[in-house]
Order: sequence, then structure tokens, then C-alpha cells
Amino acid sequence: MKSPPVPTGKEMEHTYTNWDYDRLDIIYTPRCRLRPIHSSDAPSLLRMYSNPAVIRFTEHHLPMQSLEEADDSIQFYRKGYAEGWMYRWGVTLIADNRDRVIGTVGLHRINYDHFNSSIGYELDEPYWGQGLSTEIVCALTEYGFDTMELHRLEAELIPQNVASARVLQKNGYRYEATRHQRLKKHLTYFDIDVYGILYEEWKQLL
Repeated sequence: MKSPPVPTGKEMEHTYTNWDYDRLDIIYTPRCRLRPIHSSDAPSLLRMYSNPAVIRFTEHHLPMQSLEEADDSIQFYRKGYAEGWMYRWGVTLIADNRDRVIGTVGLHRINYDHFNSSIGYELDEPYWGQGLSTEIVCALTEYGFDTMELHRLEAELIPQNVASARVLQKNGYRYEATRHQRLKKHLTYFDIDVYGILYEEWKQLL
């Protein structure tokens, strides 16, 4: 199922506004379903982002502390989609009849002039080490190249996030550069490693 607002080809030269987030494409992996995030998912987001281990390698400065914060995040995702620069999905397990969100994943800083985007993803801690992130990034990469017709995808991560680097490498992303002390969290500056993949490189992996 493809949602009407997905821009492709020459359409990406224009700016899109007021997209309906609830029509965001649903994406399937062998074990996961990526779907729009709703206000009813706020407790799941709070559970995940209140865990210091989950936000350790992200730009979040402090663990999430309230349902209001969770709902603010959901509204931010919806606003980013309506303005055309971010797609953010909730990750659920196909086998889970409760359809509970166990992570989020997205394309952000989508650039319609240069056909590129950054990707980002987080999973709740109980679901680490099961290969789910590798599945999700694989599906997101395919969506970016095949559905959105992007030319380049990239990801930024703190070098200490070795597990995330492995996920990217398994999906064909290559280390490209280190941006020194680009991220400030609390009183500490962190380097950021950049990984990227081009459409032609991705095609060679198929």
C-alpha cells in the first residue's frame, strides 16, 4: 500500500505541506510491522524513552518523565510528517496481538532538492540482541530507495554505539567520516560517526 503523499522523481523538487500522517505507509519486515504512532502509544514511548540505556547513545539529554512528554513527541512526529521533512514509524511485533510499540524508526532531514535523508532508530531494551534492528533498517533502506526514489541515505551515531554500527554495516552502509565533538550532552561533547549508502550501492546488494 503506497500513501499518496510520497514524493518521487521531479515531485521532490517541490515543498509539500499538510500531509495526513495517518496515511503513512505501513511497512513489514519478517517479524515487525512499522506503522504510524498514535496518542494511545504514549505509554509505550514513555516506557522506552524513560530507560537511560535506550537514550544513552541518542541526542536525548534526559530520560522521558511523563505521558505529556511522550505525547509531545508524537505530535512532533506528526508535525514533521505534515511539513514533509520527517517520516517516523512505531515498531510493533507482528506476533503481538496487542500491537504494542517496542521502538521507533524514521527518515528525517529529508532533502527534496538533493534526494537524501538521514535514518534513525531505537528499540526498547528487552528487544535488543535479536536482530530486529537489522530487519528494520533493511526495510527502511528499501523504502527510502525503492518507494521514495532517494539517491542517498545516511546515519549518524556516537562511536561507542558499536551495536548500531554493526546494524548499519550489515545493511551495506559504510563508515565515511567522524565529525569531532559535534554533539553536546550535559557537559560532554561527543564525536559523531557518519555512515552512508547510495542507491547504486544498495542495488548491488540485492
